Amino acid sequence: QNTLNHLKEINHSLRREIRQRTGEDLEGLDIKELRGLEQNMDEALKLVRNRKYHVISTQTDTYKKKLKNSQETHRNLLRELETEEHAVFYVDDDPNNYDGALALGNGASYLYSFRPQPTQLNLQGMGYGSHDLRLA
Repeated sequence: QNTLNHLKEINHSLRREIRQRTGEDLEGLDIKELRGLEQNMDEALKLVRNRKYHVISTQTDTYKKKLKNSQETHRNLLRELETEEHAVFYVDDDPNNYDGALALGNGASYLYSFRPQPTQLNLQGMGYGSHDLRLA
């Protein structure tokens, strides 16, 4: 029973302090108590502001690291792309490789010509659309 009364007193004082911090229940306070309340609110404001700035600076640092990593990845991909572009234009400069020239000179009966097929046919342009269906 004693601890219950003590907890009720603590609860009542905390509720009164919350009301005072929100601007309610200030009638019974003198100048000294109002000044103490103002100082407590200033300290709480500084604490909240410091936490907020810490969170913002941490997020900013994280995003700077991500940006730096993305830029490095972009530079690496550009370098890789440039090396692949240069590799495409290499030609077989071996003067002893006559297989291709001999095959073409001998009629090349085993060489076939292939052309790439389109992956998606334009059926509308080829005349397979529904506008070509007619009843006789």
